[in-house]
Amino acid sequence: LAALPQDTRLSLYAHIPFCAELCWYCGCATTITQNQSRLDAYVDLLLAEIGLVTSAMTTRPDVVHLHFGGGTPSAIGVAGLERVLDAIHREFPFARDAEVALELDPRTCDDALIRGLAAMGFTRASLGVQSLDEHVQRVVNRIQPFEVTKATADGLRAAGIHGLNLDLIYGLPYQTEENCRTDAEKVLDLRPDRLSVFGYAHVPQMRKHQQLLPEDALPDGTARAAQFEAMREALEAAGYVRIGLDHFAHPDDAMAKAAGDGTLHRNFQGYTTDPADALVGLGTTAIGSLPQGYAQNHHH
Repeated sequence: LAALPQDTRLSLYAHIPFCAELCWYCGCATTITQNQSRLDAYVDLLLAEIGLVTSAMTTRPDVVHLHFGGGTPSAIGVAGLERVLDAIHREFPFARDAEVALELDPRTCDDALIRGLAAMGFTRASLGVQSLDEHVQRVVNRIQPFEVTKATADGLRAAGIHGLNLDLIYGLPYQTEENCRTDAEKVLDLRPDRLSVFGYAHVPQMRKHQQLLPEDALPDGTARAAQFEAMREALEAAGYVRIGLDHFAHPDDAMAKAAGDGTLHRNFQGYTTDPADALVGLGTTAIGSLPQGYAQNHHH
């Protein structure tokens, strides 16, 4: 950190490890709580870490990208997000075209949250969709009607947050080639700029809650491949550009253009238009990338 030059293009990642409810397929570093005092205490720790990081730095490079991941970052509430953002803005200058993004669970997103995000200057949101099939949703403990996702997407755009990413998953119990294709076609109604299409990783020995899923309903490797191909075909038929293994972007989006002209980047989260020379991770399990190598915060 002390060796970073002033002209470094800096990216920040803040991990918020909380959700209101557990999705049984989840492999993320998160925990379930709605205890506000616990959430506030985590924000206090995050602010302390910002102080530790900046005290080790001899320069204050411009931030070109800030991303809140999780978990569900909005779990700490508008007030919590404001505290973290205010602390970051006090310590770092931001590039004029800096992107400020976060992951959102449409099931916990309301108008007040959207207004707060817009007022704080967020420019992009990534919505977890995963599967739109009602049976699959019940089995994985994530009930999320399409109308809920659409209301969030429409609300974000109406508030001026125009960058929209969507996450889809294949390989869940009772997913089929047909319902995966239907999912991909349906989310196109939301006009996303980018989509991530991930394969479910079944590791119950590491994530004990995955034992709640019916293993006999998991698709085998051949079926998983067919599910992905069904999604890929639907997205490419609509004009989306495939990037790497699991990213898709609208041809007018900056990611598709970067892939075309050779300026695309990749970080620990996947492909990105983020041009940063260094990435600093904040919060439990957060990953950073400095010129000397990667660093990850402890789980606890």
